[in-house]
Amino acid sequence: MHLIDINDGGLLCVNAQGEVVYDQPSLAYFDGEQLTFGTRAMAKVKSQPQACASQYMGRLSDETLPSPMGDALNHADLIFYHLRTMAAGTNINDCVFVIPAYFSDEQLQLLLGIAGAADLNPLGFINSGLAQTGADNADQNFSVLDIGLRQGQLSSVRRNEQMLANQATANFDSLGLFSIVDAWLQEIANVFLDSIRFDPLHSATTEQQAFDQILTWINHGELPVDTRISVDIDGYSRSAEINSNQLSQQLEQQLDQLGLADTTHLVLTTRAAKVPMLLGLLEKRVASVRVSDSETYMQRAMELTQTFTSGQVERLNAYPVAAANNAKTTQADPQTGAPQTLQKPATHLLGHSAATPITAPLFSEFLDQDGLLRPNAKVKINGEPASRATLKHGDQVSFADQQWSAIHVE
Repeated sequence: MHLIDINDGGLLCVNAQGEVVYDQPSLAYFDGEQLTFGTRAMAKVKSQPQACASQYMGRLSDETLPSPMGDALNHADLIFYHLRTMAAGTNINDCVFVIPAYFSDEQLQLLLGIAGAADLNPLGFINSGLAQTGADNADQNFSVLDIGLRQGQLSSVRRNEQMLANQATANFDSLGLFSIVDAWLQEIANVFLDSIRFDPLHSATTEQQAFDQILTWINHGELPVDTRISVDIDGYSRSAEINSNQLSQQLEQQLDQLGLADTTHLVLTTRAAKVPMLLGLLEKRVASVRVSDSETYMQRAMELTQTFTSGQVERLNAYPVAAANNAKTTQADPQTGAPQTLQKPATHLLGHSAATPITAPLFSEFLDQDGLLRPNAKVKINGEPASRATLKHGDQVSFADQQWSAIHVE
């Protein structure tokens, strides 16, 4: 089983052990002979912009490209070749896609077909906001801010009684990584014009040089102590010191469009948090800002894959509130008096993207009317024949080629 996180920012794949097997930006480059993706394409995005494409993952469509990129004639072709590049040299077959909430069901049907052509076997789709849920925010409404290459996304996760739902995402085309960098490049160009009467943006070569240096800042997650940009002009290196306050002001103006006045809890994706100064500016606008931990995010998404059944591809956009601090209870050991942690009894079985009470007729073949396991029922708990009558939170239940996750809902 592999998790594939697909969006406007990048393509990330993690195996069942939590190891990252692929992580590249959603960017393509065609040199006239070969189609390449990711960081190799990023090195050409300013010097050869007409040979690059960067909106195919975010739009997820069969929109025709302005000009063919080898055998790729449209966005769907680029997604196919990027997925196939990712799968090359790795053992990827069964997988679950983690997707932005704004992807429509029609877009997912297209992705399903593309993935199948790339020899992948998708078991389901998970709205990415659900994977941002942890013990610290399971009982509250929150928003998630991500920054892709061409657009920013602000999605909301809302609690409705005992369910958390990842609702639609608002897209901001002028808050993508490239928009932020372009605004900074213009500030840098103004400094160069004032100091040496040279505009680095009038040369594709020097623009790429400045772009690469800003990208280094972002990859490091902060501005250097000496915020300086250097470009090579006719064999001579010229540099200019950049006022970080000017860059901060540009970024602050771009954040105005988010309209965060009513947001009290904000989760910032790992990718978005790398933009220098962004976290500090958001903390001035929102009472609570948390940076997502990528490892925890993927671990949570992997847990959610247990809701899917092979052969029944579904989309998960809601999940019962069952945070870690609600799944277990602590009491004293009767002999030692030391605290011991016990799993709470299961109240529901989670499968097919829905939580059903254990007393429901659906499970009557192996559970009685009180939700107790029937004697001699051919059911397995955590891969083993049942040795007890009660189900606990976290148990994996298998019966008649179907699987459920036992959960406790207050």
